[in-house]
Amino acid sequence: MNRFLSAVLIGIVLCASENDRSFAAGNGDANANVASTATPEEAAIQAAAYKARFAARAATAEGFFLGRTGDFRAARKKFSQAIELDPKFSPAYRLRADACLKMSDWAGAIVDLDTLITLDPNYPDIFNERGFARRQLGDLHGARDDFDRCITLGTDLPFAYGNRAEVELMLGDDRAAAADLAQAQSLAATVSDSPPASSIPSARKNQTHHKTPRTGTSNNAKGTTR
Repeated sequence: MNRFLSAVLIGIVLCASENDRSFAAGNGDANANVASTATPEEAAIQAAAYKARFAARAATAEGFFLGRTGDFRAARKKFSQAIELDPKFSPAYRLRADACLKMSDWAGAIVDLDTLITLDPNYPDIFNERGFARRQLGDLHGARDDFDRCITLGTDLPFAYGNRAEVELMLGDDRAAAADLAQAQSLAATVSDSPPASSIPSARKNQTHHKTPRTGTSNNAKGTTR
């Protein structure tokens, strides 16, 4: 339940893109300016895109509430519907990947996470999610590469060091694993000593400098610190 809430919050951030701001600029006086310069065909295309974005948001919201009830299969269908309506609506991919992870559909999650990385290659938590899915499929080297990238983009994320340490142990690199575990513990202690921005204990535990949500531990993930 908290997992889907976190993903929706990320979706809200991702919605604040140049595309969304340009859609928002279509209201009021700005809309009149567009109408005065756009051809009828361009205005029709813009109106259709605007309508599709709102429909995609509505479908995503329905999927979100289905996910909160634990019906991840139905939620995934709603997110797929949102993507069909607006293939560039990144929150729907984020949430569908989340639903796939909840259902242990690692390959399905990777497909959506690949798309998200194409849309925004600089978001560390997406690499952490994909690394987890790759590890579940036995792609340990690919998982380590993703955790490497996650750490490069967000060096103060203790869970990423913990995840990489687990893969390193599985690969037999005990020295690197020990170093990553020490770094994870050090960062976790720093985070726990920081003034909380939320009164909810679970939210305080999951906060990082970048405010990227930690993903929940899967039942199939032994010792995971996602």
